[in-house]
Amino acid sequence: MKSTPHLALGIVVLLLVIAGGAYVLFAPKAAAPSVSTASSQTNVTYLCQGGSSITATYTVASTSTAPSALSATQPGSVALVLSDGRSFTLPQVQSGSGIRYEKNVAIGQDVAFVSKGDNAMLIENGLTTYADCVANASAPSTTSTTAQGMNSFTDQGKTFTFNYPSTVTISGGEAGYTTDWMVNATTSGMLLAKGTLPKSFESGTNFDDATFTVGTSADPSAVAECLTWNIGNNGSQKQNVTINGVTYAKFVASDAGAGNLYQTTSYRTVRNNQCYAIEYTIHSSQLGNYPASMGIKAFDQNKVTAVFERMMQSFKFLTS
Repeated sequence: MKSTPHLALGIVVLLLVIAGGAYVLFAPKAAAPSVSTASSQTNVTYLCQGGSSITATYTVASTSTAPSALSATQPGSVALVLSDGRSFTLPQVQSGSGIRYEKNVAIGQDVAFVSKGDNAMLIENGLTTYADCVANASAPSTTSTTAQGMNSFTDQGKTFTFNYPSTVTISGGEAGYTTDWMVNATTSGMLLAKGTLPKSFESGTNFDDATFTVGTSADPSAVAECLTWNIGNNGSQKQNVTINGVTYAKFVASDAGAGNLYQTTSYRTVRNNQCYAIEYTIHSSQLGNYPASMGIKAFDQNKVTAVFERMMQSFKFLTS
């Protein structure tokens, strides 16, 4: 029987289809796009209100894949060690402000850690248990100040540093802008660090507490008025002093109200178009507030002042 051209062509096509199918079935499979995962960790120590602290280890995982990958960065996590001995590892979650890590660590126990800039706080079941935390970038000091009972604080951005005694507890302020950055400020700024000397420092006296604050504002009005006093008519004469190579305008003034006395010493300087205010305020009560039977005595103001002056004399800017 004589084959026709159409039949021969069909046989060729059939053979090509069979060969192609065999290649698909038995050819070596192409390697999948390579995936490599790396992580980076950052350790931060936070000093909080009341002398408590949090050690946070931030982990950020980065995954690199083929260009078609949906995302090259994965959410991070934070491992927390609290000064009360507890520890948590929390995943990063969506946050409207700052960075938030949150997890139900046990039935009925929700733990959230929120950080923004140098500030942070721990929230447990909606209650803030570690408040006004501030990042301390200081390494353990090996200088003579340690032998003298002094600790060191350095802000996370390594802008400034100062020493403080163990009687003073360091914390931060409310995250974000505030008028608390300087005494009686009407402009907004940032409260960078706060030290508190408790009533127990002068127990049995009319001493209530005292605070040491470092604040700054880039508000044009704050910068323009930085080197002038801003507390009504009871300001003091400006005195120019130089500490560690920086010239400050120094003011000392007193205020009173409802049986309370406040004396504020303020050191002001302008750097990089920002007003910096390093201040300490001593709060006491009128002796007449206490019945004689309590035996309350007048506190030693020079002793309290010496604590903060020592801190101020150690204050240094780390950037020009």
